[in-house]
Amino acid sequence: MKRSSSKPDLYIVYRLLKILKEHGPMSKTSLALHAKLNYQRAVAYLKHLGDAGLVEIEKDVVLTRKGYETLEKLEEVLKNLGVY
Repeated sequence: MKRSSSKPDLYIVYRLLKILKEHGPMSKTSLALHAKLNYQRAVAYLKHLGDAGLVEIEKDVVLTRKGYETLEKLEEVLKNLGVY
């Protein structure tokens, strides 16, 4: 994320969750590459997503049930806005 006090970019959150849904568990490095984010920024987002219960981070990053449900809601909002 841009600054420690800034809010996460929802489109980046969407991309990270979507990649995990499509490709399954993966390393933080692979996820950052797929999302076209630098590693440090990706790790900051993953910490936020982990704290929110949307992913679990062990050896690999795994999408949780809550993460799947959140992704579905984000997709619905993006469809309604005509950007998905």
